[in-house]
Amino acid sequence: MSACQRTLKSKLAKRGIINSLITLFALGFINSCAFSPGTEYTLYRTGLDLPSQTHDETLRIQVATFDARPLESNEANIKYNLSNCEFAQELFNANQPHYRSGKIAAIKIKYWCEKGRFKK
Repeated sequence: MSACQRTLKSKLAKRGIINSLITLFALGFINSCAFSPGTEYTLYRTGLDLPSQTHDETLRIQVATFDARPLESNEANIKYNLSNCEFAQELFNANQPHYRSGKIAAIKIKYWCEKGRFKK
């Protein structure tokens, strides 16, 4: 095989790899767009201002995002994610940390669910 043939073969192989990567990327993008948005719920909490040891209700801290899509319909996935978020909310509200001491031990952190992904 001549040097020219080897170069041509190498270029075609590289082009095939690049085309394959472009195809895989496009399929992944299309697949990610296939899911209907709006089935997600996010669990948030208020926080503690540690320097002043006070409850800061203006803080909106993300705890978790529930974005599973195990079911066939959008409505079913919305109910699924909302129920999981509310279940976690109940657990967090019922089990406030026991390790805090002093002034901040009496502060109750508030947890709540909001529709959608995390937003500042």
